Amino acid sequence: MAQCANWHGSEAKITERSLMSPGKLTKPESHDPLKTLSAIQEKDYPYLESLYQDLHRHPELSGREEKTSRRMTVEMEQAGFRATPGIGGNGVVGMLENGPGPVVMVRADMDALPIEEKTGLPYASRVRTLMESGQEVGVMHACGHDVHMTVLIGAARLLARFRNCWQGTLLLVAQPAEENAAGAAAMIADGLFIRFPRPDFALGLHVLPGPAGAVLYHEGFWFAGSTTLELTVYGKGGHAARPHETRDPVVLAAQMILAFQTVVSRETDPMEPAVLTVSSFHAGNRDNVIPETATLQISLRAFSREQHERMISALKRIAEGIARTGGIPEDQLPRLSVRSSTPVLYNDPRLTRRLVRRFRRTFGRSRVAEVPAMTASEDFSCFGQAGIPLCYFGLGMADPQGESPPLHSPYMAPLPEPTISTGVAAMTAAVLELLPALDQS
Repeated sequence: MAQCANWHGSEAKITERSLMSPGKLTKPESHDPLKTLSAIQEKDYPYLESLYQDLHRHPELSGREEKTSRRMTVEMEQAGFRATPGIGGNGVVGMLENGPGPVVMVRADMDALPIEEKTGLPYASRVRTLMESGQEVGVMHACGHDVHMTVLIGAARLLARFRNCWQGTLLLVAQPAEENAAGAAAMIADGLFIRFPRPDFALGLHVLPGPAGAVLYHEGFWFAGSTTLELTVYGKGGHAARPHETRDPVVLAAQMILAFQTVVSRETDPMEPAVLTVSSFHAGNRDNVIPETATLQISLRAFSREQHERMISALKRIAEGIARTGGIPEDQLPRLSVRSSTPVLYNDPRLTRRLVRRFRRTFGRSRVAEVPAMTASEDFSCFGQAGIPLCYFGLGMADPQGESPPLHSPYMAPLPEPTISTGVAAMTAAVLELLPALDQS
């Protein structure tokens, strides 16, 4: 997820009392897993926190999740699922068939980001690797995917243990390459919904900078669609001491970056949310050489395909106009290419309302809050494009008494407890809401 907004929960106050005992939901009764959740999590939580710390300590970039994939395969099998690795690259699918009934899919993403961690945690990542460009970078779980995987496994262990309380089929999906918006589409293309039962519902969650212990939701369009672009600006290189003999692509690209700021501020309806961010500018390798080209990477966010197309058209028009003004010939005008795109994430309203009612019964109204739409993006939306009703909800991760660094920050550090236990309880409750009780007749 490229960027998540801060938590805004005006409709439900998260009380200190409710955050102090997130696992103590109801009095234990053997026939309902949620009613024995407190005792079970007390026993299982140390294992889950150890798993979380191990995942956090050993992050892997998009498309390189080999060790993480193997760990997820082992965890699914130990929980009682039949695990199939290698789906869409490093994806893993775990399946537990438990009689006739609906098919519920629970997904967690596995990849990390090229960020050097600065949290100072004892289990902080010290992993370094080479990018495709040859640049050495640190690697960090700065978007909470380590929490997502831990919640997936925690819920799987609980649901497998209480399989006498539900019937149907549970699919676990450990997805690679969310950060570059490639993993969900790759798993679908590799036969996710052909080689395995097609889900009736798909569930997922994401940590957000809200109070740990909170469950957050939004009906309908929640996360924006995204388009990632690469703009190559052509010029005429030469010696830095003789710029008058060149057509400097660095200067042209800098002018374009400034001009692009008007696309949202002056060409976009202010009632239609949109974001245009130039996130990378690369040109040249030496201080005394004016390069032949400059390259920009651009991220667009909006809630309609039409808005994306308008912004792309504006970028192309502005870039070509500046290039022409700078003396660039027609056969060397800037080239704008789409690197990836992600559809808008749409939470099925009926499904979302049903699960919110369950969350309120499980946690109480004070710990369940509606939040606004966000200009973040998520390729979990691809599963919805395949015609499957989705519910993607949020999980508060921050110490209510402390600061909450944003996602994708080198200081991003979820509060493990009660974040993990709340996530496990919420996902377990959601699955049990959708899978009917086992017919004992």
